[in-house]
Amino acid sequence: MSSWLQKQVNERPNHPAFYWQDEAWSFADVGREVKHWAATFSSKIPYEEKRVALFSRNSKEMYFSILALWELGKELVMLNTHLSLQELHYQLTDAEVNLVVVSTESVPFLSELTQITSIEMSKSNGVEESLIEPHSLYQGEATASIMYTSGTTGKPKGVMQCFSNHLASALATQENMNILPSDCWLCPVPLFHISGLSIVVRQLVLGCSLRLYSKFDATIVTEDLAEGRGTVISVVAIMLQELLEKYPKKGYSSSFKAMLLGGGPISPKALEQCEHYGIPVIQSYGMTETCSQVVALSFEDAALKIGSAGKPLLGMHVKIVDADQKQLQENEVGEILLKGKNVVSQYLNGEKWQKVKWTIDGWFKTGDMGYLDEERYLYLVSRLSELIISGGENIYPTEIEHVLQEFPGVKEVAVVGETDEKWGAVPVAYIVGDPLITVEKINTFAKTYLAKYKLPKRIYLCHSLPKTASGKLAKHRLTTIEREAFLSK
Repeated sequence: MSSWLQKQVNERPNHPAFYWQDEAWSFADVGREVKHWAATFSSKIPYEEKRVALFSRNSKEMYFSILALWELGKELVMLNTHLSLQELHYQLTDAEVNLVVVSTESVPFLSELTQITSIEMSKSNGVEESLIEPHSLYQGEATASIMYTSGTTGKPKGVMQCFSNHLASALATQENMNILPSDCWLCPVPLFHISGLSIVVRQLVLGCSLRLYSKFDATIVTEDLAEGRGTVISVVAIMLQELLEKYPKKGYSSSFKAMLLGGGPISPKALEQCEHYGIPVIQSYGMTETCSQVVALSFEDAALKIGSAGKPLLGMHVKIVDADQKQLQENEVGEILLKGKNVVSQYLNGEKWQKVKWTIDGWFKTGDMGYLDEERYLYLVSRLSELIISGGENIYPTEIEHVLQEFPGVKEVAVVGETDEKWGAVPVAYIVGDPLITVEKINTFAKTYLAKYKLPKRIYLCHSLPKTASGKLAKHRLTTIEREAFLSK
């Protein structure tokens, strides 16, 4: 497998490749820049150091560092910049990393981690580029990146993503969304997360251009979409909501193709707004272990299949099984199992997880609950770990969330289980909404749509909800004392 970057440099050297703020690079420009960065890293990182960590928010330096280190044949451990020093210490120790490439502003923060050597994320002048040893091949089964799962249950696990996994993901996305070299993918999501890194991979594999943002800003992104500076964008639900609030009177540019939505389903109310504005939204389901989306719902099917994650992408197989691993029939809820080339085959140091997360015949156990309808559309019901068993009844938080999201003025909802002496567990709801919303009004509304055992036993009004770095809800933080920080006073 040749270097994806070199392939694009050779085939379309003058084609637009990368945009950062007011700067632009062609593929030939990116190739030259990466060569310089590779020379810098080659002078600082010993050849035998095969695994290097990266710690940076989105920046042009982060982008060039990723490509340069791949050209040098390094395995990249992508560190979440929102983590504490204790969490970072665990991941770096688990991955046996000695060197971390760090953004300039983060060097003082990481200096407290004495077990690692920090290399500042900046290119050196005067480095002899001819001295570097190029690795012009991306070996298919070689590890390209390692990302740690959020660790909602137990310690985070290092997900080992091979180049072949990333390649299969990019090709499936091309097939599903008809991505062309003329497309420009807007990336307001973190590069250290699979939602962001997968866009870099698509750029390199498919030859489209990439516009990178330091962070999500609805005003800036709206202007870029209106002015035709991007044709596709990756968002999570809260980003989509903010974009809808900023939607311009003249609409987006005619070149705009679609929003790829990850991190959870869209509320019916938001979907109606998208239809009203003519914004195509492709809802998707995927995870770190699948190198981005594996199931997607087209905009054409969205109104008919509300709540569905869609159909499997190219080369992806899905089945639903019960607790005994017996395959279930259509419309029966069970655990979602996946198999395909973009699904990773192991965790780092994860021998104990091999039998827990993979079947003998290679199916990956997602830990998600769902069902397939008669047309093989997938519906997510809940995380297996989020399932609330109350008095013997199975309660799926997503179902309650969908109802509460319909109440006027509600912006965000998270439903989790709380321990209860009588029932074992009961559902409780955390809601962000307009100031006029009251617990009494929500309770009255919910009684119309939910069975008594599904009604939230407590409702907490919040100023915000906890999020991961990629913008997804971090529900597990609502089950600890940490939840106090999000409650309205």
